[in-house]
Amino acid sequence: MSPDARRRTGIGLIVVGLLTIVVSVVVVLEIANGPGTGPKTFAERRSYDQVKEAVQKSFPIAVVGGLFGLALAVWGERLRASARPPPPDPAPGPPAQ
Repeated sequence: MSPDARRRTGIGLIVVGLLTIVVSVVVVLEIANGPGTGPKTFAERRSYDQVKEAVQKSFPIAVVGGLFGLALAVWGERLRASARPPPPDPAPGPPAQ
């Protein structure tokens, strides 16, 4: 794989990893918010226990999704970093004393 392809693939993996983390967080927030959209009246709002139970049920899935996103981002950074050219060798000269 050429260095340019590695760099593009690495950046793509970083973006996908970060999006996966954001989606995991939004999913937990939507589950905590409850079904339906729009503002809720006082009678329709969810109790503390309902929100707590919904978040506790969705948390393990969100953690797995977040860690998967983190792994993708780290893998992408390593791939992107490996595409950099190596630093030039120092110029030969007299040995240091």
